[in-house]
Amino acid sequence: MSRRVRDPIAQHSASLCEYMNARPAIILSYARYFGEYPEATKATMTAVDQDGFDIVCQDNGQERELRVTFGHSLHAVSQVKDAFMALAREAEIALRGDDRLGQDLMPDSPSVSWPGIDPVAASALLIAYTAIYLNYFPNTTSPALQWILQTIGSSSVHYIAMLVVGLHVIESVVSLYFTIVVSTGFFGSVDVVQWFAVILLFGYPFLFKLISLSTRQQTKGKIV
Repeated sequence: MSRRVRDPIAQHSASLCEYMNARPAIILSYARYFGEYPEATKATMTAVDQDGFDIVCQDNGQERELRVTFGHSLHAVSQVKDAFMALAREAEIALRGDDRLGQDLMPDSPSVSWPGIDPVAASALLIAYTAIYLNYFPNTTSPALQWILQTIGSSSVHYIAMLVVGLHVIESVVSLYFTIVVSTGFFGSVDVVQWFAVILLFGYPFLFKLISLSTRQQTKGKIV
């Protein structure tokens, strides 16, 4: 059967292939799972249309060609990345039991975004800022804060406050290493300042997210 004359996806084939070939681990998972070439070592997407895409892979020294279908015809280029992601997750779950590769399909943003803060992190922040406040404003009229100050003692509050401030400063300095050194060129100057400031204020929940984001930039494009 000949392909449709007016294919809304085929005209974007070159840019879509370039986009996906920048993620070789995902292309390789397609070849290993959908092409049934578990020993494939390299794969390249060569064409995309509304029904699927073509891949060339290296398998045991042989060049193999395979066709992967979307399962239904797509009608807009905006649908393609979701289709790629669904197939990546299917292949990754089948091959590894998880969908790590599917996470690489959508580009990461270097901008600061609010992470989910668990109860432990929320409690730590509450304790930290309570200690800092009591250290600098010990004459507060709040009965609850006065009770905390009297129960713990001013010297202990001072120690906790200084420890919190020191840890947050260290975490912010560490953020500079990950935004400037580890992810060279990914974070702009504004992003670097924003990450530094938000980690200085909120600490490790943001630092852990930054570390994960930065290390992904090092490993993207590498075959796992």
